Amino acid sequence: MARPLAPTLLTALVLSSSACWFGGYEGEYIEADDVRLDVPGIESFRDGELRGDAYGLINETAANTNGWVTSVVETTGYVIEILNNYRETSQDGSWRIYGPFDDDSGRDIAWLVRIDGALEATNFEILVAPKGTTDADAFELLNSGNINVDGDLRTGSMLIDFDVVDAYEALNTTLLWSVAGDITIDFSRDVGTGDKTISLDYAGFVAQRTGLLDDDLFTSDETYEYVENGDGSGSFHLALMGEWDTYPHGWSGPERERMQLDMVWDGSQAGRARGLIEEVDGVGDMKHGDLRLDECFDGAGTLSWRWLTELYAQETGIEYNFGDEATCVFTDADL
Repeated sequence: MARPLAPTLLTALVLSSSACWFGGYEGEYIEADDVRLDVPGIESFRDGELRGDAYGLINETAANTNGWVTSVVETTGYVIEILNNYRETSQDGSWRIYGPFDDDSGRDIAWLVRIDGALEATNFEILVAPKGTTDADAFELLNSGNINVDGDLRTGSMLIDFDVVDAYEALNTTLLWSVAGDITIDFSRDVGTGDKTISLDYAGFVAQRTGLLDDDLFTSDETYEYVENGDGSGSFHLALMGEWDTYPHGWSGPERERMQLDMVWDGSQAGRARGLIEEVDGVGDMKHGDLRLDECFDGAGTLSWRWLTELYAQETGIEYNFGDEATCVFTDADL
């Protein structure tokens, strides 16, 4: 996933600021902990332990999401925090404008940052344009957001425009992928209780591999949902359309199907996971039709029960389905 903001932006902005603003401006910024997904994780493997495929895929997806989301959030937050200590280039009503500044690393981009900050609430916009651009109206919105703090409660959102990311070669750091669409990250985090909710709303999102040997296409207009409770329990949900011809055993062709992953867990990290790959509107080419995988696991992540659609289970070549669903601490209805 692309990381649209680079730390070099800080150097460009700070070095280009005309004077230090002693005392600085008051304001808030989004922190990585506000948007980090902490699903039950696989810390280590020991001989004889059996982990779930859905469990592992959810862990991998959460880790990848954390990688690019927290990178964007941390860099954006650092930009806002630093710029709050410098005098703005200009003002537009209550908005403080920093820039335009050319990127100091030599990349063919220029930056413009807008901040509307107060003691307990801050709005921000980060815009880009080709290097050398000085007309503020020519800049495109790369990401924007807001943060509000009321005691221990932190709420906010951030929008990332991947059409803009893809339009600038220096911003799209993914290898052999083209991206488009918007993602809006909304969060609510109570620092005192530990309760947290995060949603990633995908609007017209498209990721297409542009390599010579494969042109996989993945799309989403759905919402990833994550809930974390103060006692350590929580839930996770995602869904997207994609080509699953290489996962997990070549059971699908080039048509796209909808994949959905869900997981719920209690305070001891024991829980239940489910994976689905299904046709949508009669489109799909899974070898044996829709696929369903159900798993239950204990607090260490070790499987206690697993069930895969029978024809697919037979093709694994092993005794794939095992255990007793009665060992599960959650029912299917809990997902």
